[in-house]
Amino acid sequence: MGIQTKSARGKFSRLRQSLVHLVGEMKQLVEPFFSDRPVIKGTVYQLRRRCGKPGCKCAQGELHARMVVSASEKGRTRLRVVPRGFLVDVQERVKRYQELRRVRARLVVIHRQMLRVLDEMEGMRREELPSSDKKGASKGK
Repeated sequence: MGIQTKSARGKFSRLRQSLVHLVGEMKQLVEPFFSDRPVIKGTVYQLRRRCGKPGCKCAQGELHARMVVSASEKGRTRLRVVPRGFLVDVQERVKRYQELRRVRARLVVIHRQMLRVLDEMEGMRREELPSSDKKGASKGK
């Protein structure tokens, strides 16, 4: 029979439009995943610390500074020193990684929204199989 009432048809149409919108957003979001440009997991920041040698300049307050990448590996935070001359390149790769993670998180949200819309659309279209009540069937004969 299909969807009968005007309000139900309107709701179904809005659900279809919502689904089309979500699919379009998903198509745009997956684009960065087609790139083969390298990424580096983590965050880049400047680490300032004392080395512990009593005669060093850091003992008077002028701390040693290095750029590091901080990332979780097997549940523990690891620091990796950024080699001199590679800071800009490492920052770009980390930025690409962070963007991929943001996009992935948004894709998860969109996927959940799509499933809710699809479930609602399916529910609106679902029909029950007529029962084969033997008593009711014999009355018609």
